[in-house]
Amino acid sequence: MKTIASTKTIRLAGTAVLAVASLSAVVGISLTHSKKTQLIATGEPVILDHSCAPTLSSGAATQLDVKGVTWEYSNCADSLAGHVQVNHQGYFGVSASSAYGFTGITEITVSFSPSTDCELWLLKSVDGVNWGEECILTTDEAVTGANGWRYIRFYNWSDNNTAVDVESVSISYSCTGISPTEDLDSAKASNVLAVSESLTYQAETTELSPNSVGGEAVRFIKPEGSTGSTNLTIQFNDTYKIGDIQNAAVEFDMKTSNINYGKTIYLMNGTSTVGTTVDSSKGSSYKFALIAGSTDWYHIQVPITSFITTISGWTDGDETVDKPAFDVENKKVNGIKINAGSCVIDNLRIGSSPCDIGNYNNPSYKPAVGEHYWVKTSWAGKLYPEQCKIQFSNDGETFSDESTIGRYLPYDDSHLINGSPFYIDWLTAGTVTIKVSVVCGYNRRSYSLTKTITIQ
Repeated sequence: MKTIASTKTIRLAGTAVLAVASLSAVVGISLTHSKKTQLIATGEPVILDHSCAPTLSSGAATQLDVKGVTWEYSNCADSLAGHVQVNHQGYFGVSASSAYGFTGITEITVSFSPSTDCELWLLKSVDGVNWGEECILTTDEAVTGANGWRYIRFYNWSDNNTAVDVESVSISYSCTGISPTEDLDSAKASNVLAVSESLTYQAETTELSPNSVGGEAVRFIKPEGSTGSTNLTIQFNDTYKIGDIQNAAVEFDMKTSNINYGKTIYLMNGTSTVGTTVDSSKGSSYKFALIAGSTDWYHIQVPITSFITTISGWTDGDETVDKPAFDVENKKVNGIKINAGSCVIDNLRIGSSPCDIGNYNNPSYKPAVGEHYWVKTSWAGKLYPEQCKIQFSNDGETFSDESTIGRYLPYDDSHLINGSPFYIDWLTAGTVTIKVSVVCGYNRRSYSLTKTITIQ
C-alpha cells in the first residue's frame, strides 16, 4: 500500500458553492470550463470526511469542492461521525456537470463500515454519465484501478438494505492530463506495434471520434488495389492480468466504411496471442453501434470473456473432459490485433461500461447426444451465476426449465469445476431453441439471448 504523506488536505465546501475567484485563489488552478482543462496546482490528497459532510435534502445533495469538482449524492443519509451514509442502490461521486473531474488519479482509499452484508463499489466513467465498475472496495485498502479516470462514484448494493457508513475518502492525484478521453486512450501511433505489409499508419489529430475530447487517434491506410492482409497490433498504455480485467471489455471507436466486414480480433501479449480469436461474422460477442450524430464512426465493445474464460470446465469425476487453460487469471495482455483495413481507431481502452451479452459458439457446429455442451456466453460486469439460467423451447416462443432434448446444469452442479452457469447435457437428437438469462454488473443488470441448436 502506498503511504499518503501530506501536511495539508483539500476539503469539500460544506454547504455552499464557492465563487470561482475564491477557488483560483485557494489552490491556484485554471477553471476554464472545458474538459481539456489541466490543473496547475500541486496535487494533494483530497479528503472527504465529517468536516465536509453534505447537507442532504430528501437524501440528495450537490456541492463543490475547492478544486472546482462538483460532487453529487443520491439516496444517502447523514452520518453521525463520518462523511455520509449510502443506502441500498445509493451513491455519491463526481458529477457529469463537473468541468474536468479529478485529473490524474493515482490512488483511492475509503474507510467504511460495515465490511460485510453489503458491497461498496468503486465505479468509473469517461463522461460522468455512463458508469462501469472497477471493484468492490475493502475498507482502508488502497486501490489503483481507477487511475487516469476522472469521474468516479461510490455505489452501495446490499441484499438486505444495509446502509454503508463512509467515514472518509482519500483521493491522491497528479494534476497531469490532457482530457477525460485522451488520458485513457491507447490509440496512438506510438502504440502501434506491427502492421501488415499492405498497411501504413500515421497519427491523426483532426478526424477524431465524436466521443473524443481532443487528443490523437491513429489512421490506418490500405493502398488502392492492395490485396494483402490488413492486420494491425496496437498496445495498451498498460499491461493487465486476465484476473484483473476478466469482467471488463476491450472498447474502441472506429471510423470505417464497412463495419459489417468480418473483423477478427485477438488479445495480445507483445506478438503472442492470448486466448481465442473473436470473429465479428461468427457469433454475437463483437458488439458495435453507430455513434450518435455520425455516419461512419462506431463504438465497439468485445468482452474479455469472449477471448478467454476463467469459469469453463466439466469433469466426470476421475477425468477432466473439458479443462480450462492452465493459470488463466495470471496470463497477461498488453494490446489487441485486428484486421481492420483502412480506418481510424480512437479511444482504445479496457473499459467496463454495460454491454449486452453475446454468444460465440461456432454457428455451424452441431453437438451430439451425450455431449456436455458449453454455451459460450460473453458478458461484461461481475457475474452472479446463481441468478443465471438456461431454458428450452420447441417453438422458439414458450420457454420452460424442462425439456426432453436437454438438461440444464446449474452452476453448483458437482460436475462443473469452475462454477459456470452455461452448460447443457444433450439427451436426445432434435432441434431446440434455448434462452440464456444472465445477471451481471454492480447493479445486477438482466440480459437474455436466444439460440437455436440442432443436436445430432
